[in-house]
Amino acid sequence: MGIKMNKIAAILTAGALTLGVSTATNAAEGGVSASANLGVVTDYKFRGISQTDGSPAVQGGVDLDFGNGFYLGTWASQVDFGYDGTDYETDVYGGYGGQLNDSVSYDVGYIYYGYPGGEDEDYQEVYGSLSFSDLTLGLAYSDDYWAGTGAFYYPYAEYSFALPSDISLDFHVGANMLDEVGFLDGSDSYIDYSVSVGKDFGGLSLSASLVGTDISDKECFNLDWCEPSVLAGATYTW
Repeated sequence: MGIKMNKIAAILTAGALTLGVSTATNAAEGGVSASANLGVVTDYKFRGISQTDGSPAVQGGVDLDFGNGFYLGTWASQVDFGYDGTDYETDVYGGYGGQLNDSVSYDVGYIYYGYPGGEDEDYQEVYGSLSFSDLTLGLAYSDDYWAGTGAFYYPYAEYSFALPSDISLDFHVGANMLDEVGFLDGSDSYIDYSVSVGKDFGGLSLSASLVGTDISDKECFNLDWCEPSVLAGATYTW
């Protein structure tokens, strides 16, 4: 069930959303640059729900920045849904971002979530966000969400603080709104949230997050995938 740890900042995740987002390195005006990232998380949670049955995951991606606002990338992670042959998530995305003025920026794009070996799990989203200094407001939309649950809307808000010693403190909250009752037992909407701290050491990013949802154990099929938990992650970008 695809917005994740080293994913574009516009999706989130709480992911993605979530711990230590890594995008393409800044390019010189008119030039093209590439970056790659490789990391590990103690549990891969996407929009508050574990994608790895509470187990660690290795993740990585490659990004291209065209130096004019356009970017492309691909990203992959281990997953474990516990009921089929899906072992990996592979995503492809592209978009455009820029500045409206010194304090307002925007980002719009498209992302395709793939699950090799899965059944009716691939899906696509379009997304957009506006950032006002440290506050980001965004929306992602899918016409046919994961596991064929129909239209999906994901409005979210994020706020970032710069703490002493170059430590970041990030807050995220998102509303997951499904057109049909699907992978949740009897519910067509839920809230996910996260509070994260992170610090960069050159190319190495370390992070820790509290990630959770308002989903009950019953709605989560009596599994602990949706319960609040503390996660840790490490990512190296070059």
